[in-house]
Amino acid sequence: MSIPARPRGLVAIFAALVTCLVPGPSAAQAKDAAVVSQLKGVQPPAEGLEIEVVGGDKFLDLTNGTGKEVVVLGYDDEPYLRFLPNRVVQVNTRAPSKYANEDRYALRPVPASADSKAPPKWQQVSTNGRYRWFDHRTHLMEKGTPPQVKDESKRTKIFDWDVPMTVGGANAKALGTLEWVPASSSGTSPLVFVGLGVLVALIAGGAFAVVRRRRTGRPASAGGPKRAEEAW
Repeated sequence: MSIPARPRGLVAIFAALVTCLVPGPSAAQAKDAAVVSQLKGVQPPAEGLEIEVVGGDKFLDLTNGTGKEVVVLGYDDEPYLRFLPNRVVQVNTRAPSKYANEDRYALRPVPASADSKAPPKWQQVSTNGRYRWFDHRTHLMEKGTPPQVKDESKRTKIFDWDVPMTVGGANAKALGTLEWVPASSSGTSPLVFVGLGVLVALIAGGAFAVVRRRRTGRPASAGGPKRAEEAW
């Protein structure tokens, strides 16, 4: 039995989309492994404090909705970032951490005016209670495969990390882990299979509609001859 014209067209579209969406062996092999920084939480927990790692291990992103002042400490335990209850965010321009955090690998020289023991000099950087920054405690400072990874096909912990802060004057820490995550063996996103399932349903529906129309024919006009059903 030949495929009716409309379902045949849908099948062609389906085949083309499958070819585009499902990566072949070369695409799967090209997908690199990654170093991923995962936030485990804040200790002690603070209601309204939202922290996340963005870009795998690239940025630390903090939103202060606690109604309290939150101060993130720098590498010398100096006040580095201040999140005020009114959602203004400030950076201490005298903190050496400010300059070290301005690029991914801390390549910018720290000016002589920076002094972790000097009184803070605050500069506004945000008014929505949110700020993101490079935090070198949460990622690697060297390129290439980490020395902790002995087998690149296995998930490997590189190190645990913490970022100290104060919430309403009380000490707290954001805690997390940096891990080596091997490349996916398939390289196929679950969303691809969802999309393919939808396409299969559309094709099945289109084929059923054509078959039904061919079998039943159009309604006969008043007084006219009844259209014969097509046999298969």
